[in-house]
Amino acid sequence: MKIPYNLWHPVLLSKELRAKPSKFRRFGLDFVFWRDAQGQPHAFPDRCPHLGASLSQGSVVDGKLVCPFHGFEFDSSGQCAHIPANGVSGKIPAGMECDHYDCVEQYGFIWLWMGDAPATGSPAYFAEIAAGFQTYDSVVEAPVNYSRAIENQLDCAHLPFVHKTTIGAGGRSFVDGPYVEEFENGINTWVFNRIDSGDAQLSQSELRARAAAIVPSLQLLFPSLWLLNISENFKNFIAFVPVDERTTRFYIRACHKVSVPLIRQLYELVLGLSNKFILGQDLRIIANITPQFSLDSTSDRLIGADRAIVAYRRWLAKHALEIGSVGKKIIPIELSEK
Repeated sequence: MKIPYNLWHPVLLSKELRAKPSKFRRFGLDFVFWRDAQGQPHAFPDRCPHLGASLSQGSVVDGKLVCPFHGFEFDSSGQCAHIPANGVSGKIPAGMECDHYDCVEQYGFIWLWMGDAPATGSPAYFAEIAAGFQTYDSVVEAPVNYSRAIENQLDCAHLPFVHKTTIGAGGRSFVDGPYVEEFENGINTWVFNRIDSGDAQLSQSELRARAAAIVPSLQLLFPSLWLLNISENFKNFIAFVPVDERTTRFYIRACHKVSVPLIRQLYELVLGLSNKFILGQDLRIIANITPQFSLDSTSDRLIGADRAIVAYRRWLAKHALEIGSVGKKIIPIELSEK
């Protein structure tokens, strides 16, 4: 599958990674995620380089990941630190190491660097919700490619049809614009939908003047973070995490300012159910779109209302690369015994 390369990708909620090593499939690959003695996250392919055992079935001992098959120990950089069969003073064969993927933990997520360049900078996140908001996370996994899932959340023309009983009620099917601004790290979209009264659409210059006075309706930070600005006190966030070519995990974060404990619990319960129901309306349609990966399409005929989708595809075409094999290299192993 193709994904944007040389970027930090959100892959897990922090609370999903506990003390025990855990297997998670991301980008069509099986990873073992684990925490060292200091609680720092690490990610290797879920395969011991010795005989291919699943490292996620192992354990963490003294800050090292221990294979369940023969007890090989790997440090946080992936280097083999001990082979029990060779003894404490035994030789570690050259090449007995795990590929290591850079990991950081920020904003309640575990982030993975996917790419062939060294990891740089920090994960992108929305400053608007980084502080001052209460948050409630819910998770949905669905049979849809991440590209179509992201495009769906940039699509302002589907609301009165897919969501006519919820957020699309009111019949505002006429799309002025939208007005879209592209920048290095993302896309901002201002939505001006209204009921069709027979008037002509406003020009982009007219929409630009309107947009200058208000926050964007929709924001996308590359590679996969989306924010819906509903009001100053309520925003919806989604991190789109590719599981494989046909599966996406949606990490939905409702951001609000209700702080009274009991009221907050009830409010978040309603928000979680509402967000899942509305997403379910989307999934009924987008899970059946063909082809699944949007850049594979040669027959989509886009219209003016698709400006944000066009901007996303333009960026994706520049940054998406085919994932190679899990292993970086194969080194002949020399036996320690002579």
